[in-house]
Amino acid sequence: MEKFYVLGTGAGVPDNCFSLSGVLKHNNQSLLVDTGGGVTILKQLRLLGLKRKEIHNVFISHKHIDHLLGIIPFLRRIIFDARQGEYDGVLRIYCHSEIKEIIDYIINATFYDVYIDLYKKMVIYNFLEDEQEYDIIGYKMKVVDTHFKKLPQFGFEINLENNRKLFYLGDVPCAKENYDKILNADWVFHEVYNTSKQEMSTTLVRKTHSTVGDVCTIMNKLNVKNLMLWHSYDTEIETRKERFLAEGKKIYKGNLYVPDDLDVIDLD
Repeated sequence: MEKFYVLGTGAGVPDNCFSLSGVLKHNNQSLLVDTGGGVTILKQLRLLGLKRKEIHNVFISHKHIDHLLGIIPFLRRIIFDARQGEYDGVLRIYCHSEIKEIIDYIINATFYDVYIDLYKKMVIYNFLEDEQEYDIIGYKMKVVDTHFKKLPQFGFEINLENNRKLFYLGDVPCAKENYDKILNADWVFHEVYNTSKQEMSTTLVRKTHSTVGDVCTIMNKLNVKNLMLWHSYDTEIETRKERFLAEGKKIYKGNLYVPDDLDVIDLD
């Protein structure tokens, strides 16, 4: 079984959905991909029937709050679970070194000493570098530098079963340096802020995020078979799927997915 459970689809600090997070599940093993912006991650996991005790690997792409801050309530909860005998083993966090510094600071400032001590024993950090390889939940994973200029940010390439490749590209437009890696990929998870008809709200957003047309044009040229669009602006969320699919299917010839929070995508 290979499925992706969508915990959150929003960008920034959304009002109408949870910020970006998901769980890649392979048989009974789980990889938490980014952690969203807060405590809602615990509710989303529960609503999808995902067990915290099965999550022993977390990938955090970068330090922005909508990808990072959910790790704090998640850690608080699994440390409590461990004290109750309901979580065994260690948690491995794959991230840039500066993310550990942020997490350490928050935990040391806000957790009880007994929880701080357990955190130090339970959590193992693996610091990301481009093209570094790991064995995670029965897969081979290779780190992908997103080439974001403002701060370190990483995605990954995972070899699914039957020699199929899945790419998660963080929350910035796909860099030209990664086109050759993505060529003929089976799955790409890509950020999309809005449709091409919706004006990007600020210069910063226009420089660091994509429209549906941008992404679908590039991924179509790269012959990507399945494309998932998320990390989007959350106004008019009731029509987001309809609007994104209407624009994207005019350009992109593969299978296009625009999930809502709590959707489950079958990767088989």
